[in-house]
Amino acid sequence: MRLRERLGQLRGARRILRLPKAPTKLHIDGAYDRASEKYKESRSVNEVDYDALVARLRSATLSRTVAGLSPRDLRYAANCLFDPRYSMAQDREFIEQYLGALRLLRNRMAIRRLIYNYCRYFDPVDSRIARLGQFLEEEVSKAGTHRLWSERQRLVGIFSPKRAPREIAEHTFATSSPREKLGEFGLTGPLAVEGLSAYVLLSALEVIQARLSRIPSLEDVDRAIAWGRLGGIETPFFKYRGAVANALLLPFIDVEPDQLLRLKIQNFLLDDLGDPRIDRSSWVTTDETARAVLIRWLAQATLEQFLRVVDRVAPRHQWDDRRAFWGAYVEKQVVSNAWVAFGVDGARVARQISESTSDTLMRRFASLREASSDHAVLLLSIGDLVVADWSHNGKLRVWRSGDRSAPQFGLPSYVANQLRVGPDFETPHLPPGGWQSRAEAYIRRHTGIRLSESEFLPR
Repeated sequence: MRLRERLGQLRGARRILRLPKAPTKLHIDGAYDRASEKYKESRSVNEVDYDALVARLRSATLSRTVAGLSPRDLRYAANCLFDPRYSMAQDREFIEQYLGALRLLRNRMAIRRLIYNYCRYFDPVDSRIARLGQFLEEEVSKAGTHRLWSERQRLVGIFSPKRAPREIAEHTFATSSPREKLGEFGLTGPLAVEGLSAYVLLSALEVIQARLSRIPSLEDVDRAIAWGRLGGIETPFFKYRGAVANALLLPFIDVEPDQLLRLKIQNFLLDDLGDPRIDRSSWVTTDETARAVLIRWLAQATLEQFLRVVDRVAPRHQWDDRRAFWGAYVEKQVVSNAWVAFGVDGARVARQISESTSDTLMRRFASLREASSDHAVLLLSIGDLVVADWSHNGKLRVWRSGDRSAPQFGLPSYVANQLRVGPDFETPHLPPGGWQSRAEAYIRRHTGIRLSESEFLPR
């Protein structure tokens, strides 16, 4: 049949084929809209009235009929054991009846809920936790009921409060992800950052601190940092950040780590806990000796920070003598605080160095106002003295720490004249053999700290 004949047939046909008309809205979209309208507000499914539940638990305890409560009541009773609003675990009679009821009930979900609360409220010295651990160890050992938890008990004694934290901690040493390892032991979600996991953290930090004290290594520093980063500011782990700082700093009270290791610890703690020279409140849970270690490092690093910047914005020959002089006090570990203020040029250079080296400290400085753009000031605390040493041809000035005109450390900015007012001692930087001897004699007289010429003159 030719095309012309076929077209003639189609023109004569009564029914002409048309493309189907697609719907403007799919049925699934309509179903979604109806469900969304119906459930605009979140609603609890089978919400538990815990006040009423606790009333039933207490009444049943008095009548010794806890075993007669419904499986649902016995299942949710685990949530009332350590919740401070109810604290049913304090009632020894209830605990014994409750555990006896669970033995008879043989309800898998009830045991799992009890395990959750055991891990969440874990305390290795709490006799109530020890009692629950003993019960759970017996229950999970029963054939085929809780295979994973039975294996965890065999491997790390998870229901043995004295064993569990240290043994779980030891199993985390082969991984750079503590959260992943905790998950293998059932400590997921909220359980990864509270309860038993917190004691695992403390045990791990004890081991890390001991290892760093013997042979400092970057691997152990990375392990401590991984634990420190496990819990954010909104988690219960946040309160243990002081313990992380202690583990990283206390091994170095009397020894100096290599520069790479020190820089890694320093950058992490500055980012995590903030600068102890500025915000002491975030360091309140840290050992004072540990804090002093970081401040000692910061004093050394701040002097280097200052010199690296000044070398680019001021005549270098002016700082050879000062580098040697203040470096001698830093090496004696008698500089308890240090801070720098830069003019516009120095601030720009410090930021450039920070970007190129990833040195967190280079971003921490004060601005110097109403001064030349290339000027800078170094502030040091030595004993009960506050020192301000200026770049270029500025004088060296010293105040006693109780003096109201003495500069404060850690301010975000300074007006130049504030750093020149009312010093107890000042001297221009005259040629070698002049200002250093006078400054050393003044500092020695007020602090008892002595330097010899061989220590403070350039080598």
